[in-house]
Amino acid sequence: MLIDQRATRPHIFLSAFDMHCVVHQNPGMWRYPGDQTHNYKDIEYWIELARVLEQGGFDALFIADVLGFYDVYGGNRDAALRTAAQAPVGDPLMTIAAMSAATTHLSFGATVSLTYELPYKFAKTMTTLDHLTKGRVAWNIVTSYQQSAAVNLGLDTQIAHDERYNMADEFMEVCYKLWEGSWEDDAVRRDVETGLYTDPSKVHDIRHAGKYYKVPGAHLCEPSPQRTPFLFQAGASARGRKFAARHAEAVFLIGTNPKDTRTVVDQYRMLAAEQGRDPRSLKIIIMLTPIVAETDAAAQEKLALIKSRAQVDAALALWGGWTGIDLSGADPDKPLDQFQGDGIRAFSDMLTRVDSELVWTPRRLAEWLCVGGMSASCVGSPRTIVDHLEEWLDVADVDGFNIARVTNYGTFEDFRDLITPELRRRGLIPEDRPARPQTARERVYGQSRLRDDHPGAAFKVGAAQASARRSAGPVTLRTSPRNVGLLVTLKAKPETKEQLETWLHDMQQFAEDEAGTITWYAFQIDDLTYGIYDTFLSHEGREDHIHGQIVKSLRTLQHDMLESPPDIRPLDLLSVKSFAPGH
Repeated sequence: MLIDQRATRPHIFLSAFDMHCVVHQNPGMWRYPGDQTHNYKDIEYWIELARVLEQGGFDALFIADVLGFYDVYGGNRDAALRTAAQAPVGDPLMTIAAMSAATTHLSFGATVSLTYELPYKFAKTMTTLDHLTKGRVAWNIVTSYQQSAAVNLGLDTQIAHDERYNMADEFMEVCYKLWEGSWEDDAVRRDVETGLYTDPSKVHDIRHAGKYYKVPGAHLCEPSPQRTPFLFQAGASARGRKFAARHAEAVFLIGTNPKDTRTVVDQYRMLAAEQGRDPRSLKIIIMLTPIVAETDAAAQEKLALIKSRAQVDAALALWGGWTGIDLSGADPDKPLDQFQGDGIRAFSDMLTRVDSELVWTPRRLAEWLCVGGMSASCVGSPRTIVDHLEEWLDVADVDGFNIARVTNYGTFEDFRDLITPELRRRGLIPEDRPARPQTARERVYGQSRLRDDHPGAAFKVGAAQASARRSAGPVTLRTSPRNVGLLVTLKAKPETKEQLETWLHDMQQFAEDEAGTITWYAFQIDDLTYGIYDTFLSHEGREDHIHGQIVKSLRTLQHDMLESPPDIRPLDLLSVKSFAPGH
C-alpha cells in the first residue's frame, strides 16, 4: 500500500526575507507601481509588514543586513547609491520590539555580524529582545565579508576568512556560557517579604579567557524564555558549513534548482551528524521568490512588468558585492564571455544550468537578478507555485522556504491571499495557530531551550547529566527515498595528494552508472584529507557498491596512495550516529 507523503510530512517552516532598505534582492523594483519600500524608515511600515506576514501564516521575518557599501562595481559606491542597492540601509534590530508588540505568533530573525561585536554586550542585547518578544527572536550569525565594512569599523583590512570563523567559534562559546550557564533557572526570587530579588549564590561568573575574548564576569540579564536565541546561519564556504553544522539550528541556502541543491543539503546533514547532532534537527531553509497571480498567464504578465523595471546598474552593483566580479564597462547586450577569468566562467556555468538555451548577457543577468537575486524563483498560479514548492521538499529535502520580496507589500500580500490558502489546503502549513503563542524554538523543536545534542547545551547548569543521557542511544535521521548511506574518509600521503584527487574525479563516473546509487560526491576536509558521501535506495544497493568497481579500485591503490586505511562507515537511515560514553 502506498503512503500519502503529504499526510505524514511535517509542516514547513516559512520565513519572509527582507532588509531595512529599499532594494534588497530586487534591483530596480522601487520603480514598480505601488511599491512602498521607500517607507522603510517608518515604524508603521514594519508593523504593517509584520501583520501581513502573520495573516499569511509565516513563522518568521528574517531581516538581512550589511555593514558596508557595495563598491566593487566600477570601483566605487556610486551605482549602489544611484539605484538604492542596499543603500541607504538601517539596523535590523531596531524595529523588532515594535513588530512583536503588534503580533502574537510571528518570530523575528536579525542578522548581526559577530566580527564587529563584543560577546558580553551582544548577549545582553539579544536577551533583552528575547524578553521583549516573549521568546520570538532569532539570530542569523554572520562574520561579514565586505572590505568597506572592515575599514570603517577600525581595521586596516578584512580579517582572513578562516580566522573570522575561528573567532566566531569562540564568540559562540562565550555567549553560550552567558546565556546558558551564568544564571540558574531559579536565581530570581522576587521575595517581597524578605526583600530578596535575586539570589547572588545562583548567579555565576563565566571566567572565560580565550585567544580572542576575555569575559571574567556574569551575564547582566536574568534568563529569557529561550535563553539562547534561535540560531540561523548561511555559511557557504567549507569552513562556513562546518561552523553552521556545529552551531546553527536552521541554515539558509541559496540554490537555483532542487536537484543541484540536494547534494549541499546532504552534506550539511552529514556534517551535523559528525558533530554528534541529529542531522534531521538541522533545518534547511531555501530562499525562493514567487511571482503569483490567479492564473499562470496573469503571472507571466506580471513577470514581464517586473523585468521592465529592472535596473542593470543596480543588479550589477549587487552582483559585484556578492561575487567580487566587476562587470562595469561591459556592453549590456553582449555575452558574458566578453569577460575572462575563472570567477566569471564559474558563474556563467551556474547560469547555464539555470537556462541552457539563453545567451547570458549583463542585461539578462540583471533581469534574472531582479527576481530574488541569485535565488530560485517560480512564476504561476497558486497551484503552480505550490507544486514547485513540493518539488523542493521532495527532491532537495529542504524543511522550508525563505520568501524574498519583489515589492512591498505586494509580494507578501499576494502570498497571503493566493499561496497561503493552497499551502493550507495541502496541509503544508497549519490551518490555525496554537492557542498559546510559541517561542521561535518551540515552533521548530517543541521546546524553548536548546536541544541536548546542540553544543551550546554543554554550558547549561547540570549539563554533565544531560550529556550522559544523550549518550544512551543513536540519533536517527528519517528521510525518503534515500534510506542508507556511506561516509568514507581518505587521508592521502603528501606526495600522492594529486593522485587521490584524480582518482576521486575518475570514480564519480562509475558511481553515476551504478543502479542503486542515488548520490555520490567527494569533498575536501583539510589539506590531505578527503571524504566521500554516498546515498542509496536500499541496503542491497549499498552492498552492491561496497563490492563494486570503486571499492575494488580503492583496495588496489590504498597502500600506495593513502597514509592510513580508509575509514568506511555505513550510515543507516541517513544516518545512525552512535555516541561513545561520556561524549
